[in-house]
Amino acid sequence: MSESLYSQIEKANEIKVEEKQNDNVGESAWLVFTVGSENYALKSSSIREILRNNEIYPMPFVPSYIKGVLNYYGEPYAVVDIQALSGGEKLDGRLFMILKDQNKISLQVSEIQEFHSDKDVIKQKLQNNQDSTFFSGAITFDEITAPIIDIKGITEKIRSDIENN
Repeated sequence: MSESLYSQIEKANEIKVEEKQNDNVGESAWLVFTVGSENYALKSSSIREILRNNEIYPMPFVPSYIKGVLNYYGEPYAVVDIQALSGGEKLDGRLFMILKDQNKISLQVSEIQEFHSDKDVIKQKLQNNQDSTFFSGAITFDEITAPIIDIKGITEKIRSDIENN
């Protein structure tokens, strides 16, 4: 084969790679999960790993919505029960989402539902300011609305409750 043919093939491949990269720019995925009977959402990029059946080690003198800590590769991660945090009953279950957060937080969840891309959802702001501490908005897909968990709001609530205890 001639050098010009090689260069044409390389250029064509470079163009395809650039097009594919441009198609994915700004696109992200949402993970929809349930806590009790309620749907919630988080950007998939904020989740490090999903664990099942890990042991929770109780901790004294923490708010009731913190179940304790779990061992994640030798590091303790606080287990937060969102249902109890919102004033509901404590959640039973052994499914945890380890968050990509320097505060080492994990969320106890009931079930993982599905992933949705940004193209498939409608993002909206919350109408009710009462829940804005724990939620940063909501996504709607297939006539289902799921509040978006605000990790920063939850960590600030934990910090405040522990300092005032």
